[in-house]
Amino acid sequence: MCIQIVERYAVCRCLYYRHAVDPCAARGQRGHVVQERTVLVGYLCEQHSRQRARRPSVTSLPRPPPGTRFASRDWGLYLGR
Repeated sequence: MCIQIVERYAVCRCLYYRHAVDPCAARGQRGHVVQERTVLVGYLCEQHSRQRARRPSVTSLPRPPPGTRFASRDWGLYLGR
């Protein structure tokens, strides 16, 4: 069985590195497939870590005016979701 190791970021699953195929004796025969094995590395890729930095944190979300009561189902409307 031919094996190919693929390294992916643990959270976003973006590709980090795809290794060369480690061939076996059955390589090139009809019906033979390459089995991909995934290894998780790092946390987030550069693109997703930048997007995460741009998202507002819970502490930076707008607060309702004092004395206003909201049910949990209304928070999406208040936050514009």
